[in-house]
Formats: sequence, structure tokens, C-alpha cells
Amino acid sequence: MIDAIKQFFDTRIAGDEKETADTGQHRLQLATAALLIEMAQADNQRHSMEFQAIHDGIMEVFDLSPEETAEIIELADEEAHEATDHFEFTQLINQQFGYDDKCRVVELLWRVCLADAEMDRYEEQLVRKIAELLHVQHSEFIAAKLRVQRAYSAANHLADFDDYE
Repeated sequence: MIDAIKQFFDTRIAGDEKETADTGQHRLQLATAALLIEMAQADNQRHSMEFQAIHDGIMEVFDLSPEETAEIIELADEEAHEATDHFEFTQLINQQFGYDDKCRVVELLWRVCLADAEMDRYEEQLVRKIAELLHVQHSEFIAAKLRVQRAYSAANHLADFDDYE
């Protein structure tokens, strides 16, 4: 993972001293995207709705363009396939993110998990495992799940209402 990250940042950031502070941010984007991809694949399926949730979440949280988001996701997908565990990603997040940002990562995981309106037991276990690795309190883990469930429920309810008009 480290070699691919270094190569990505060397080609995108090298030589620009103003952006050296952004290097850490880009690494966090990559680590976060890799965890979200792992989440999308936890049930051994690749649903387009889950990948749309990854794209939207990364773009929203990190304020990236669609092109930058696609590039981060593509690289993160490769890294997720090569990773032997989640520790290398969570370690980077733990080193660079504050507690609130780590809670936001857990919320993004729930968004991916629930994007296809089905929660496989392996998906829930993975969110729990990553939340524990990120040292997110159980109450925040549950609160994030409930926020996402309410948001999806409200969106589905509005979509159902639109069908009657």
C-alpha cells in the first residue's frame, strides 16, 4: 500500500511546497476510500448503489471534484485488494483524524452498508470492527447507524410519495 500511495502523491503533489500539508489529507482520503470499498465488498458482492454511496461520501466529506474522487476510489480499490487487513488503513486514520472525523468515517461505512437497503451480518460486523479499530465509542457507532437509517428511510418515504403524484 505504501508504494502506491507514495507514487500517487509523487505524481499529484511532488514539487509544490504549498501542498505538502495536503499530502496527509490525500492519504486520509485514500485510506477512508479503501475502508469504504472493503465495506462494499463485505457481502462478496459489488452493488452499484454501494459504490455510488462511496463516491458521494468521499466527494462530500473531502470536498473533491468528481474526477479527483474517481481517481481516489480507483487507487483505493487496488489498495483494498492488496491489503491483508484493515489495520494499515485504520492506523493512518487514527494518526491523522480527530475523534469527530473518525465518527464521520463510521457514518460513511453505515451509508455504504445500508445503500442497497440490505444489511448482511458480515457488513455489520465489519462496521463494528472498524469502529473499534478507530476507537469510536459504541454510543457513537449506534448513533451513526440510526442517523443513516433515518436518512435512508426519509429518502425512501419521499420517493414513495413522489410515485403517488
